[in-house]
Amino acid sequence: MATFAVTMKEEKTYQPEENEDLRSFVNRVIAEQPDREPLRIIEQLAEITMSELKDRPYQFSATASVKGMTLTLRHSGRPINERIVWVMGDHTDHVDYHPDGDNGWILTIHRDIPPFFATRR
Repeated sequence: MATFAVTMKEEKTYQPEENEDLRSFVNRVIAEQPDREPLRIIEQLAEITMSELKDRPYQFSATASVKGMTLTLRHSGRPINERIVWVMGDHTDHVDYHPDGDNGWILTIHRDIPPFFATRR
């Protein structure tokens, strides 16, 4: 019986580069991950978020590991439509959206990377 060991890399935090927009940032972070496909939905959700926020200023960052990726956005002004947040939750593993207490909002989108499964033939 063969035993497989997977080395888990620690979580890495990403910050946007100078003048990097959200779309480019998310694409860069995903491109650096060894298992990209499960994370592609975050690209689409970032697009939706950008259109929802329109002219409102926002900041963003991400964390990623071999287990998944989390995108965090902070913005001020009126909240994002709750239906949009609800749809995001249907397409990812975890979404949290709440006020930050300073007339702002924090949106966290998390997508797990499923573990590797080996099957016998």
